[in-house]
Amino acid sequence: MFVKRAKARIGHLSGEIASGTSLKKGPGPFGRHRGPGHLLGALLIFVFVGVAPGAGTILAAPSPSSSSLSDSPNDLVREGLRFDFGAKGAPRDLPRAIALYRKAAARGSLPAMMLLSQRYEIGRGVPRDDSRALFWLRKAARGGYPPAEDALGDRYAGGVGVKKDDARAVSWYLRAGRHGYGESQDLLGLRYERGDGVPRDLSRARYWYERAARDAGNPDAFSRLGALWESGQGGPRSLERAYFWESLAKTTNPAAQERYEALSKKLSPEVRRRLDREAAEFLRRYRPRWSRFLLRP
Repeated sequence: MFVKRAKARIGHLSGEIASGTSLKKGPGPFGRHRGPGHLLGALLIFVFVGVAPGAGTILAAPSPSSSSLSDSPNDLVREGLRFDFGAKGAPRDLPRAIALYRKAAARGSLPAMMLLSQRYEIGRGVPRDDSRALFWLRKAARGGYPPAEDALGDRYAGGVGVKKDDARAVSWYLRAGRHGYGESQDLLGLRYERGDGVPRDLSRARYWYERAARDAGNPDAFSRLGALWESGQGGPRSLERAYFWESLAKTTNPAAQERYEALSKKLSPEVRRRLDREAAEFLRRYRPRWSRFLLRP
């Protein structure tokens, strides 16, 4: 399963970038978009809309003729994305976009390194070159950029451009997960739950699902966490906690809807109302930690 996920995430990148589907909302209350295009989708929202999702901060993007464009790495990445996609009045100019990414990467921008890796991977604006793609991906990952750590884990899990090495894959997922990256956290929960590449440990699975749910609002983690609370595997059993997490998962997962309805029958109306208010408050206050990964020096 994990090899299939890795190859699918990498293989779908070309279509997502070319079609622009990464701009569309993914499933779930937080618009999650699984797959290798999700980082690019977040970056595009950042530059096109001017809002870092969940961060509550309005960010001004300069016009292509603006003399106020600074040489900060973040501004260079923003500008590169605009020329990459011909957005906000900028003409589509792939060579110029690549040049801006290179300039940002030379100044230490980890997102720029990730973007260069993606461009070499699919041959957008540069000749397709998987060795260069891997070079830039490793630089971003070794610099501590969680989306790159996660993507490098996928490479080792799937044996894509590198020798398949499950232990290295897990080590990169762990690095990304410890840095608060929800995609890796959810995957680590699944690996520990199934004993895939790691010893089976349901308490660790529950821990990583909880991190993915709270750090990243991952809808898959909502449902998996709810199931563990309901069964009592890997920790205490609580129908109330199961109901809470399934209530968050049910909007995207038909199986969660069924479990939510079954749990509803086991709880009193008063308890359900309290938990529904708690879930609504969670959604209202939720601020994804991954928003800090969008652009940074």
